[in-house]
Amino acid sequence: MKTKKFLGLLLVLYSLLMISCSEDQTTAPLTGNAPLTKFSDIKAKVFVNCIGAQCHSSAGNQGNLVLESGVAYNNLVGVQSVLFPQYKRVEAGSSANSLIIKILKGEVSPRMPLDGIFLDAATIDSLAKWIDLGALNN
Repeated sequence: MKTKKFLGLLLVLYSLLMISCSEDQTTAPLTGNAPLTKFSDIKAKVFVNCIGAQCHSSAGNQGNLVLESGVAYNNLVGVQSVLFPQYKRVEAGSSANSLIIKILKGEVSPRMPLDGIFLDAATIDSLAKWIDLGALNN
Protein backbone atom coordinates (compact mmCIF):
# COMPACT_ATOMS: atom_id res chain seq x y z
CA MET A 1 0.00 0.00 0.00
CA LYS A 2 2.81 2.44 0.88
CA THR A 3 4.52 1.60 -2.40
CA LYS A 4 1.39 2.48 -4.40
CA LYS A 5 1.02 5.82 -2.59
CA PHE A 6 4.70 6.58 -3.14
CA LEU A 7 4.47 5.71 -6.84
CA GLY A 8 1.30 7.80 -7.16
CA LEU A 9 2.99 10.78 -5.50
CA LEU A 10 6.04 10.29 -7.70
CA LEU A 11 3.82 10.24 -10.80
CA VAL A 12 2.10 13.49 -9.76
CA LEU A 13 5.43 15.21 -9.09
CA TYR A 14 6.82 14.03 -12.42
CA SER A 15 3.71 15.30 -14.23
CA LEU A 16 4.01 18.70 -12.58
CA LEU A 17 7.67 18.88 -13.53
CA MET A 18 6.91 18.03 -17.17
CA ILE A 19 4.14 20.63 -17.37
CA SER A 20 6.31 23.34 -15.87
CA CYS A 21 9.16 22.62 -18.31
CA SER A 22 6.96 22.65 -21.38
CA GLU A 23 8.32 24.44 -24.44
CA ASP A 24 4.86 25.93 -25.06
CA GLN A 25 5.39 28.58 -22.41
CA THR A 26 5.27 32.09 -23.77
CA THR A 27 7.31 34.98 -22.55
CA ALA A 28 6.12 38.53 -22.36
CA PRO A 29 7.11 40.56 -25.40
CA LEU A 30 9.53 43.42 -25.03
CA THR A 31 7.77 46.64 -24.16
CA GLY A 32 8.68 50.25 -24.70
CA ASN A 33 10.47 50.09 -21.33
CA ALA A 34 12.69 47.15 -22.29
CA PRO A 35 16.44 47.70 -22.40
CA LEU A 36 17.70 49.55 -25.47
CA THR A 37 14.30 50.47 -26.89
CA LYS A 38 15.30 54.14 -26.93
CA PHE A 39 17.77 55.54 -29.42
CA SER A 40 19.65 57.29 -26.62
CA ASP A 41 20.24 53.90 -24.93
CA ILE A 42 21.41 52.34 -28.18
CA LYS A 43 23.89 55.15 -28.77
CA ALA A 44 25.25 54.87 -25.24
CA LYS A 45 25.49 51.08 -25.02
CA VAL A 46 26.02 49.85 -28.57
CA PHE A 47 27.41 52.56 -30.82
CA VAL A 48 30.08 53.57 -28.32
CA ASN A 49 31.98 50.43 -29.38
CA CYS A 50 31.59 51.23 -33.07
CA ILE A 51 32.98 54.72 -32.55
CA GLY A 52 35.63 53.70 -30.01
CA ALA A 53 37.13 51.26 -32.48
CA GLN A 54 37.43 54.22 -34.89
CA CYS A 55 35.42 52.30 -37.48
CA HIS A 56 32.29 54.46 -37.52
CA SER A 57 33.71 57.69 -36.19
CA SER A 58 34.16 60.72 -38.43
CA ALA A 59 37.84 59.75 -38.65
CA GLY A 60 37.13 56.15 -39.67
CA ASN A 61 33.89 56.55 -41.62
CA GLN A 62 33.80 52.88 -42.68
CA GLY A 63 31.02 52.16 -45.16
CA ASN A 64 30.32 55.90 -45.24
CA LEU A 65 28.62 55.48 -41.84
CA VAL A 66 29.36 57.75 -38.89
CA LEU A 67 27.60 56.86 -35.62
CA GLU A 68 28.65 59.84 -33.53
CA SER A 69 26.14 61.90 -31.54
CA GLY A 70 24.31 64.46 -33.61
CA VAL A 71 24.60 62.51 -36.86
CA ALA A 72 24.00 58.84 -36.02
CA TYR A 73 20.21 58.86 -36.31
CA ASN A 74 20.17 60.69 -39.66
CA ASN A 75 22.89 58.38 -40.99
CA LEU A 76 20.88 55.27 -40.10
CA VAL A 77 17.12 55.60 -40.31
CA GLY A 78 15.69 55.53 -43.82
CA VAL A 79 19.15 55.62 -45.43
CA GLN A 80 20.11 53.17 -48.18
CA SER A 81 23.30 51.28 -47.45
CA VAL A 82 26.30 52.09 -49.60
CA LEU A 83 27.61 48.52 -49.37
CA PHE A 84 24.23 46.78 -49.66
CA PRO A 85 21.99 49.14 -51.66
CA GLN A 86 19.09 46.66 -51.62
CA TYR A 87 18.67 47.45 -47.89
CA LYS A 88 18.10 50.51 -45.79
CA ARG A 89 20.46 50.68 -42.84
CA VAL A 90 17.38 50.95 -40.60
CA GLU A 91 13.92 50.57 -42.06
CA ALA A 92 11.62 52.06 -39.42
CA GLY A 93 8.96 49.52 -38.45
CA SER A 94 10.77 46.55 -39.99
CA SER A 95 13.78 45.05 -38.25
CA ALA A 96 13.57 42.09 -40.65
CA ASN A 97 14.40 44.42 -43.55
CA SER A 98 16.99 46.50 -41.70
CA LEU A 99 20.61 45.94 -42.65
CA ILE A 100 21.90 46.73 -39.17
CA ILE A 101 20.11 43.65 -37.78
CA LYS A 102 21.31 41.42 -40.62
CA ILE A 103 24.91 42.57 -40.08
CA LEU A 104 24.77 42.15 -36.30
CA LYS A 105 23.27 38.65 -36.62
CA GLY A 106 25.75 37.61 -39.31
CA GLU A 107 23.09 37.13 -42.01
CA VAL A 108 25.27 39.19 -44.36
CA SER A 109 29.03 39.51 -44.38
CA PRO A 110 30.98 40.98 -42.77
CA ARG A 111 29.36 40.41 -39.41
CA MET A 112 29.78 43.32 -37.05
CA PRO A 113 31.58 44.23 -34.97
CA LEU A 114 34.67 43.21 -36.87
CA ASP A 115 36.66 42.53 -33.68
CA GLY A 116 34.63 39.33 -33.28
CA ILE A 117 33.11 40.26 -29.93
CA PHE A 118 29.56 40.01 -31.21
CA LEU A 119 26.54 41.45 -29.47
CA ASP A 120 24.44 39.01 -27.49
CA ALA A 121 21.00 38.00 -28.77
CA ALA A 122 19.19 40.05 -26.12
CA THR A 123 20.93 43.24 -27.22
CA ILE A 124 20.20 42.57 -30.89
CA ASP A 125 16.58 41.75 -30.02
CA SER A 126 16.28 45.04 -28.13
CA LEU A 127 17.65 46.93 -31.10
CA ALA A 128 15.20 45.09 -33.37
CA LYS A 129 12.35 46.02 -31.02
CA TRP A 130 13.35 49.70 -31.24
CA ILE A 131 13.22 49.43 -35.04
CA ASP A 132 9.88 47.59 -34.98
CA LEU A 133 8.44 50.28 -32.69
CA GLY A 134 9.17 52.86 -35.39
CA ALA A 135 12.88 53.67 -34.83
CA LEU A 136 12.10 56.88 -33.00
CA ASN A 137 14.77 59.48 -32.33
CA ASN A 138 14.25 59.41 -28.56
